[in-house]
Amino acid sequence: MHKPLITIGIPFFNCEKSLLDTIRSIFAQTYSNWELVLVDDGSTDRSIDIVRSIDDPRIRLLPPDGKNLKLAARLNQITQESRGDYIARMDADDLSHPERIEKQLSFLQTHKEVDVVGTNMYILNEQTWPVKKLVVPQDHDSIIKNKFRGIKLIHASVMARIEWFRQFRYDEKTIRCEDFELWIRSAPRSVFANIPEYLYLCNEFQVFTLSKIAKSKQSAIKVVMKYGPEEIGILRSVCWAVIRYLQIAAYAVLTMLGLPSLLVRNRYQALTQQESAQAKQALEIIKKTQVPLKI
Repeated sequence: MHKPLITIGIPFFNCEKSLLDTIRSIFAQTYSNWELVLVDDGSTDRSIDIVRSIDDPRIRLLPPDGKNLKLAARLNQITQESRGDYIARMDADDLSHPERIEKQLSFLQTHKEVDVVGTNMYILNEQTWPVKKLVVPQDHDSIIKNKFRGIKLIHASVMARIEWFRQFRYDEKTIRCEDFELWIRSAPRSVFANIPEYLYLCNEFQVFTLSKIAKSKQSAIKVVMKYGPEEIGILRSVCWAVIRYLQIAAYAVLTMLGLPSLLVRNRYQALTQQESAQAKQALEIIKKTQVPLKI
């Protein structure tokens, strides 16, 4: 049996419109010793059929169980089924830059002390066109600075050693904030890093809604109140919780005013001409890549 060095894990739920292009971006990778493990979370559309239509032994669809167990449970399932020495995360409606896997693997092989490495991110609009960027700090101390406000790792962009994922499993009771809980819990015994390149392309403008923001903030409040009092004290923990409640209220007001774009304006930065050209070049490579399909 072929032994892949990298497991790329993608959970999916009703992603028939985007899933094939997401998988296409994996076939566009400059590094080829990978397996792609996909796990369904109770889809009712054609997502499973799309995966089954691909003709490549590196594609592994875990047996669908028809249940909607949510992201944390499916990510733990991928870790359990992984055959690689490293696991790369990815969402089913995003794209990986063609050099993503090669560069993250090289970084982890060179920096033995690092457990988890993420990247910067391009933001795509509804036409899958690069419009913004998200820049994250590179070193561990900067990533976890003010960690109860947020740890600066882009969840879907990370790659980590399999041993790390096995040691730090996702908390399946934490919904919509499973990454924040994982980073907070693991940070004292881990080393994080980010590569200062845009190796992940996210369709976040399509999914950034008030409902999802509110649920994420509420989940984050629970995480802060669980781990914060022991580390930063009850008063500071309550302050962080209050700030998140105020953010939910502000998002609600902006949504009622018909200004949902303001929800993300301060989070992202404008692209330079060079960055825009580089993003478009990566997208062209992905679009031209063929996915082998069964006849």
